[in-house]
Amino acid sequence: MATEPVIQEKIYQEVRQELGDDEVTYEKLNQLQYLDMVINETLRMYPPVLRLDRVASKDYQLGNYLIPKGTIIHAPVYPIHHDFETWPEPEKFIPERFLPAEKAKRHPMVFLAFGDGPRNCIGMRFALVEAKLGIVRALRLVEFERSEKTEVPLQLGKIIVLNSKNSIFLRVVRRSQ
Repeated sequence: MATEPVIQEKIYQEVRQELGDDEVTYEKLNQLQYLDMVINETLRMYPPVLRLDRVASKDYQLGNYLIPKGTIIHAPVYPIHHDFETWPEPEKFIPERFLPAEKAKRHPMVFLAFGDGPRNCIGMRFALVEAKLGIVRALRLVEFERSEKTEVPLQLGKIIVLNSKNSIFLRVVRRSQ
């Protein structure tokens, strides 16, 4: 949000419009459609896990290829989330990619922030509620801004769980009420 002040303001205005100063509830969090799109775009650009591993439970014919039972399959999440054909300008932060009409145009397996199918992340709904709640509570009080040390673009580390190569520096400014 520090690098996208217009988007941050749009989220803040959605929070003010939908919630005002009311207590935040699960139902009210689910009304924040733009916030949901921003979180999904963040997870597309920076998926928490870079690769999903699965073991073939039976022989499977995929086109001309036979995948034998017991084969370990690696699904490269980061490259799928940055594929130019599916995600035009993949390095650009565009939350509108997650409008319902845009989502309907894509195969569901091109967004794997929490995996998919019977082995998807058991904590997905909790994680999304926790993220939304944290953002709403923070944005009611503060704005996030770039500092002189903010890396743009962010340099990523090289391990299986996504992390920054260097620290992430931001400036946090109390909102004037």
